[in-house]
Amino acid sequence: MALPSRNDPGGARIDRADVRVDVYRDSGPGGQHRNKVETAVRLTHHPTGTVVTAVDSRSQHENRRVAWQRLQTALDVREAGRRHANLNAERAETFERSRSFTWTAWRDQVKTDSGLRTSMTKALAGRLDPLLTD
Repeated sequence: MALPSRNDPGGARIDRADVRVDVYRDSGPGGQHRNKVETAVRLTHHPTGTVVTAVDSRSQHENRRVAWQRLQTALDVREAGRRHANLNAERAETFERSRSFTWTAWRDQVKTDSGLRTSMTKALAGRLDPLLTD
């Protein structure tokens, strides 16, 4: 992805060389115009395998514009999902690390192996940030 598309307000950049554009006659109700004129547009983004279509309008130009917008939206959603999954994986690593906590009753203190400390009252209240910062 490199060059901006014409309808791209931001987000992922679409390299038009990576997109195959197909125009075809849409089937279904709509009479002679729909069956004889190639107004339907299908865009296939090769790097991701994303396919979008637009058959809403009788104008190929309008369908082409709508299809590019749908492709941009689909790629933005895909990218947001990928970023979200990466963030969740990073967070999961934090909790998968082996941790041991020691409670010293006479001090009312919880301590980690690395020396981080907090009071048992705070730990039981859910304020574990002082213990998880290493």
